[in-house]
Amino acid sequence: MARDRAALAVIALLLLPWWSLVFIRDHADWLWQLGGIGITAFGFWWMSRSGAAPAPAIKRPRVEALFAIALVALWMVWRAGICERVFPFLPAEFACYKNWEFEIMPKLIEQVGFPILVLFAAGYGWRAQGIDLNLPAWWIALPILLAVAAYGVYISAADLPTFGRRVVEFFFGAGLPEEVLFRAVLLTRLEAWWRSSAWALFGAAAIFGLTHLPIDYLVFTSRDWRETWIMLLTFQMGFGAVFAFAYQRARNVWALALLHALVDAV
Repeated sequence: MARDRAALAVIALLLLPWWSLVFIRDHADWLWQLGGIGITAFGFWWMSRSGAAPAPAIKRPRVEALFAIALVALWMVWRAGICERVFPFLPAEFACYKNWEFEIMPKLIEQVGFPILVLFAAGYGWRAQGIDLNLPAWWIALPILLAVAAYGVYISAADLPTFGRRVVEFFFGAGLPEEVLFRAVLLTRLEAWWRSSAWALFGAAAIFGLTHLPIDYLVFTSRDWRETWIMLLTFQMGFGAVFAFAYQRARNVWALALLHALVDAV
């Protein structure tokens, strides 16, 4: 990495928004999040230090990358629409965030079912899409999975059923669809198109952060643009980068989808 200028530039760009928190925040709680990102990246590197898993052969990198970006844009429009309640078919009691009928199921269809079917039709098999069993990938992810799961059990010891329910919700509502679309599809196409794993990681992480713009602004920060961009550029883009790095090391969706769900649940 020290000899890879692109990797050094990407690391600097990813850390820059976090450095700004030194001046913006009057506390250092954000260091726990940054530390978690760093430990996760180190864990995946350590478990795969013999070398990253080979990237799949991509047939039409630019077209397929633009296909993934179009799906991202479509999801952003859909989520902004339902959170702003602009669609007349929404029920009167609808509340944006973790709704199975109008959020989780459409997300699974648009970010998992549809792209997988399209790529199968284009000739990509299970392994090429990162959706095979891939036991080595589970081995690489095992220490981080156990650590995050143990931490979740520790902080949720008083109500473990709720923690378990949250993990399931986040697996289907965030982990599985986002790992398929942003890592298995988008990241791999950017790698083949840009011919740089580092810049592809940064691009996929930036797009991953931006796709949270509607939910951050309309739900998480109560329409506070400043906090929206802080959350997007630090926590979400940071974890987007570390999940992209983890995918480059393991090339499998399932272990990362579970880790993603555990991170969101804690």
